Amino acid sequence: MKKSIAIITSGYMPLPPVKGGAVEALVQMIADENEKKNELNLTIFSVYDEEAEKQSLNFKNTNYIFFEIPALIKLLDLIIYFICKNILKKKKSMSYRYIVQRIYCIRKVAKNIRNVDYDELVFENHATLLSALGKYRNFEKYKGRYYYHAHNEITNEFGNHKYLMGVKQFICVSQFIADSISKRLGITDKSQFIVLRNKVDEQKFRHVTEERKNTFRKKYHIPTGYTLFTFSGRLNPEKGAKELLLAYKKAHPQKSKLIIAGGYFFGSNLKSDYEVELAKIGKDIYDEIVFTGNIDYNDMPCLYAVSDVMVLPSIWNDPAPLAVIESITAGKPLITTYSGGIPEYVDKKDAIILPINDQLVENLVNSLTKLANDKKLRISLEEAAKKRSQTWTKESFYDDFVEIVG
Repeated sequence: MKKSIAIITSGYMPLPPVKGGAVEALVQMIADENEKKNELNLTIFSVYDEEAEKQSLNFKNTNYIFFEIPALIKLLDLIIYFICKNILKKKKSMSYRYIVQRIYCIRKVAKNIRNVDYDELVFENHATLLSALGKYRNFEKYKGRYYYHAHNEITNEFGNHKYLMGVKQFICVSQFIADSISKRLGITDKSQFIVLRNKVDEQKFRHVTEERKNTFRKKYHIPTGYTLFTFSGRLNPEKGAKELLLAYKKAHPQKSKLIIAGGYFFGSNLKSDYEVELAKIGKDIYDEIVFTGNIDYNDMPCLYAVSDVMVLPSIWNDPAPLAVIESITAGKPLITTYSGGIPEYVDKKDAIILPINDQLVENLVNSLTKLANDKKLRISLEEAAKKRSQTWTKESFYDDFVEIVG
């Protein structure tokens, strides 16, 4: 008999992931594969979105439960965000953008898991979500029957230490994350942690037609006949876009363009001071840079297909960035950093990996110059990337997930 699994997501990004989101893309991949293999009775909780609800109707083996957010809650969140960003000058003001909405969704989830008896729960990546266990005696009901899928380090337990300690198993995107959580919570039993490595839909990233590539170029005003260096990710300081822009400006590779794909926050029109700073840095080489803004996730394979080199110089403990995995899966030369879990996904055969230190910008200059001028090296990195990612499939990701929760 199939197990009933409920996946509790962030509370601010919809599923199916019509507005993007790395975690959302991974959860959706489980739903996509479950539609084929039908090994789980799957329920996914999501904030309401009209397009997401429309797409959800195509799934027979996944039950999407949507929570529509009242206008008052949306207004309260906007007020809180405005105060944190403009009055309190919080560095990570985006963290305060959906506080009330998330609380609202947690309450809705708590009621649902009280009324429906799922075999197991999977909490996706945020300790606040575990608050759903603190209501209606859900903690007692689901004792020994819930997982925490950790995509990032736990830096704040939000009063849910008890529920974190009661997790059946931490599903971690890298050993780096497993070690970090083990240290923070003081859990010495290694069997409490299992690594489920991130994957992407390999078919989408390996097979892009010329017609789709041409349509994509026109849509985002990407010219042909240039060596294209591409950054993909959220435009915040820890992703290293500023360091890349400074390096590109200094290296000034001939007959090339720099594509910066992403925004301050997935699927939104929010702008940050950081984006304004990036625009100022690139002002005098404006004709050599393409700022695409957020790209629809369905178009992301096209971004990799038209690019010559991916540059993802994270300067924080990046657990397992999908952009790195997408790059290798697409068979693209990659410049990245020794950051968090990244070295668990790539090595020197398929990427140029740089240390995070005061010389990062200068090392990026040298790496950009080297790959701009050495086509043989680019081909070598491409071939190694394709070889490494041969077994990186959405099917293997699903099978590993089912083995864990099944």
